[in-house]
Amino acid sequence: MRKDWLSTGYSFVQNIHLVLLFLFISGNAIGQSRFLTGTVSDYQTGEVIPYVNIVFAGTTLGTTTDTLGYFKLKIPQDVDTVRFSAIGYYSEERLVSRLRDRMLSIRLKPQTMDISEVQVAPDEGPIRRLFKQVIAHKKQNNPDQYNRFSYRKYTKWEYQINHVSDKIINSKPFRGNQSVFKKEPGDSSKYLPLYFSEQLVFNQVQKDPPKQQSTVLADKTSGVGILDELEISGYTSALDMEVNFYDNDINLFTQNFISPIADNGWFFYNYFLADSSMVKGHKEYRVNFQPRRKYENTFKGYFTVEDQHYSIVEIDGTLSNTSNLNFLKGLRLKSNYFFVNDSTPFYKRNQIDALFDYVPFKNHKKQPKRLSLFYTQSATIDHVTIDPPQPIKLNTPGAEYETIKLPDATAKKESYWDEHRLEPLTNKEEMISGVIDSVSQIRTVNFVNNIARMSMTGYYDIGKIELGPYMNFFNTNKVEGVHVFMGARTSTEISDNWLFWGGLGYGFRNRQWTGMGGLGYKFPTINRRVFKLSYDDKMIRFGESDKLLYLYENAFTATENNLVSQMLKHKELLEIFREQKAVASYEHEWYPGLINKAVVNYTKHYSPEFYPFMHHGEPLNSVSAFEASLDTRFSKQEKVVDNHFYRYRMESEHPVIHFTVAGGKVYYANQSNWYGRIFATFEQHPYIGQTRFDYAIEAEKYFGKLPYSMLSIPRGNETYGLYTFDFNLLNYLEFVHDEYIRFYGEYHLNGFFFRRIPGLEETHMREVLSAKMMMGSVSDKNKEILDFPSTITPMKNPYIELGAGVENILSMFQIQAIWRVHPTSVVGAPSFGFRAKFEIGL
Repeated sequence: MRKDWLSTGYSFVQNIHLVLLFLFISGNAIGQSRFLTGTVSDYQTGEVIPYVNIVFAGTTLGTTTDTLGYFKLKIPQDVDTVRFSAIGYYSEERLVSRLRDRMLSIRLKPQTMDISEVQVAPDEGPIRRLFKQVIAHKKQNNPDQYNRFSYRKYTKWEYQINHVSDKIINSKPFRGNQSVFKKEPGDSSKYLPLYFSEQLVFNQVQKDPPKQQSTVLADKTSGVGILDELEISGYTSALDMEVNFYDNDINLFTQNFISPIADNGWFFYNYFLADSSMVKGHKEYRVNFQPRRKYENTFKGYFTVEDQHYSIVEIDGTLSNTSNLNFLKGLRLKSNYFFVNDSTPFYKRNQIDALFDYVPFKNHKKQPKRLSLFYTQSATIDHVTIDPPQPIKLNTPGAEYETIKLPDATAKKESYWDEHRLEPLTNKEEMISGVIDSVSQIRTVNFVNNIARMSMTGYYDIGKIELGPYMNFFNTNKVEGVHVFMGARTSTEISDNWLFWGGLGYGFRNRQWTGMGGLGYKFPTINRRVFKLSYDDKMIRFGESDKLLYLYENAFTATENNLVSQMLKHKELLEIFREQKAVASYEHEWYPGLINKAVVNYTKHYSPEFYPFMHHGEPLNSVSAFEASLDTRFSKQEKVVDNHFYRYRMESEHPVIHFTVAGGKVYYANQSNWYGRIFATFEQHPYIGQTRFDYAIEAEKYFGKLPYSMLSIPRGNETYGLYTFDFNLLNYLEFVHDEYIRFYGEYHLNGFFFRRIPGLEETHMREVLSAKMMMGSVSDKNKEILDFPSTITPMKNPYIELGAGVENILSMFQIQAIWRVHPTSVVGAPSFGFRAKFEIGL
């Protein structure tokens, strides 16, 4: 199954393993009468309002609502009034002495502007003229306009679990460790720090020809468990600023958000001139913006623009609605820009605040406070040089970008950080590192962390050994009956560079043992270089091949004869056979984005019980082949997560291309012959406005002749699961091809229609459309090796499969109705059906 949560960006990869932690310790806090708590929401829509200012009259004491609209603050002595205010809303006041309880539900009314000079008009008014100037000057003010520039960047990342209840703090797992929970200033709620990192890098960027180099000068990280283990390439080194409001769309967390200064901003936003002031002899205008409609990926907030170059000085926006997002429940983006040499606009500071709520069920209790993960990232830059005199020189010729980490980057003393930080640490940040070390020692946290690691890697860490892969522990099929498996591999406690693995399985019906074993070595080089030797003896279904991993790059294995398939199957699996394979491979990364992988393997297929091999009408026990292949993988500006021996790839808007050439010799019935093949995949996830179109193309051609089990059998699906790169209404042995082209497409509309239809917008579900097509053929010469099973039919016309459905069910599920348009199955495969899949993703 696709690990969609691994392809959404580094921050979400770090966050997602906490799903299990939240589900494990979820609970509600116990309110106390000396505190004022509650929520603030929109009077008209009922949507919560984050960052509302709450102040006791006559004092400076107060707080703001969090990104879920919740607040909690202690009631001081001798106050009688509390005031609630937010941009774009009328203020509200409450008399504290008249409150019957300390739990409030405040509903603020949106402001309406009646003054013609301030009201947005189609072709007139100062705000319209000002906005036109901002748009007209966007290109010359956009910091990304420059062909060559360099800068130093200081970045901080922080993660914490918010709203930890007294029940959790005093629970048995944390007994004796209450000191790790800290009090949030202002509202006295408790949080648990999980991660804090700061990094100083020097970046050099060139657009034409494209070259980027990031040199990590200093790096200091404190994280709980797996958060402390991941090495991020091309992300933490900050080759991009992540947020640029000058772009029409801002892509974060696998979503496109509409910038308040987009070219077509008038279609999505209302603008109001709020204030103006003189700064250094020039006028600056503050403009408030609000969404025109709800249920769109838009912000509310303000920006400040100066009237000399009409460039943005500051912009602060809070996501107006999260109904169509899964776990993202709050998002705030804040950017500051400044002039280099008083004339060249450039970045100054960016900040991202995000709140993730992984519990998919609504809280119906009176207390609205929920466990959630808060993530914040800030980046400050200096030493900006536009058109630096020295060209960028990368260490690898032909490379487009690289990350260099200085040998002493992680060993910098505190005196270095005190001197080179571009902004001082807060008292909270100074405290966090020590607390995180203590959190890491808690047994329950370690257990949950191991479960999280297992969800990413497939293995459970017990020290020097990791047990797994868990998906293969148990399954059933008609050939083996009940099949059990136990496997293990070495952990980094034994070696960071060497890896050994093995496992043993047994089928109780066929009374056969299966197993695997192997070793690998990761060379201590900057770019990834890995050598592996392995042997597998297992039962696989027809059509399974490691080529699937070119599309599912983060999958544990290419096989779907596993625990997940068992839970979803609707018929007994019998199209399986025994495969023995010995493999030697070497993976060589020339530079980030270009990898070659050479593979030599020997494969043997044994005659299946229910589809016995026949050679000219006579039984044949087995066929085998020796093959050598070379795969070239190309991607652009890719972000990856390196976890010692393993690498996990992030989803990118740029295409990922594989091209493989292979050749070998096949052995059968005391005969042999040579063959060859070429194979290619093209996969991309482009954004179209606020929608996303995921698609992939796969093509292959064989030369010579092969047994049908070694040709391409289109991947079918005989379960109720929904698979991205399988044909979901195709049986496993309907077709076989020696040349083909296949297309897989999914269009995620992100609620484009649902959020505009009264009644449907409240469901918070999103539309998804899919289409899969293939065309292929097979030469009769392949029948000279093995007779084709009677289920296999020639493909005279393209296979077409269409789907329509909804996603965002409980924030994690997608259901599609699938139609097999053409051709009608001759072996009884359905022409229509409902299929579902589980995804952890935004």
